[in-house]
Amino acid sequence: PRPAALLGSWTARADGRPALRARARLDLDAPDLSLDRPQRLAVARPARMRVEVLGLFDQIAAVIVTDGDTYQVYDARSHDLEEGPVGPHLLWRVARVDLEPNEAVDLVLGSPRPGPALRSGGAKLFEDGAIAFVRLDERGVVREHYRFDAAGRLSELSRANPAGQMVWRARYADYRPIAAIGGGEEPFAHEVTLEFPRVEARARLVFERVALVPDLPDELFSLRIPARTGSPARGRATRGGPT
Repeated sequence: PRPAALLGSWTARADGRPALRARARLDLDAPDLSLDRPQRLAVARPARMRVEVLGLFDQIAAVIVTDGDTYQVYDARSHDLEEGPVGPHLLWRVARVDLEPNEAVDLVLGSPRPGPALRSGGAKLFEDGAIAFVRLDERGVVREHYRFDAAGRLSELSRANPAGQMVWRARYADYRPIAAIGGGEEPFAHEVTLEFPRVEARARLVFERVALVPDLPDELFSLRIPARTGSPARGRATRGGPT
């Protein structure tokens, strides 16, 4: 019964993390993009995001926002604005991150929700008290792999497609206490490493400051750009998404 208890506790914690503001450093390594920049982040469930890529002296170099339905990408150097409906490969197109916005929000919050309609499979207990287990779909295909440390903190989670091929893996480390929304403190992983084997990409997010908040204003996830940027480009053609 321990996997079920761990997942139940983790889901309850996820329900208590609806949104956050943070400053972090993103190190991204993809076949055609390499990035190591500080970021300002604001995310809110289920799929609202604002990512400000910072340049020298904390000036904004680029901004990506989505309210879950539409997105905007602004390049401060060229003053170009792209916007349109959110598609399944949005973050891959603009940032080489093989995640849908709702997955990215969950992972940044440090509390990804378990996939629905899955059952727990075999579990392994390690000498240090950590426990690992898998969750399977109705066909017996492993769709999720979890590892929790002895304190019940998530240290690794991976997800696979219906064919059982891994789509992404997240590793959590450097847990430190931060202020909880309801008072007191709770552990928060200040280092998140993401691997995307389908596209041979890797990202590492190191948090410098984190604040959990009950909600964020809608206007934070929409850009109001001065007219000098010109007409926004909709559906700009780029390299296709991952298969």
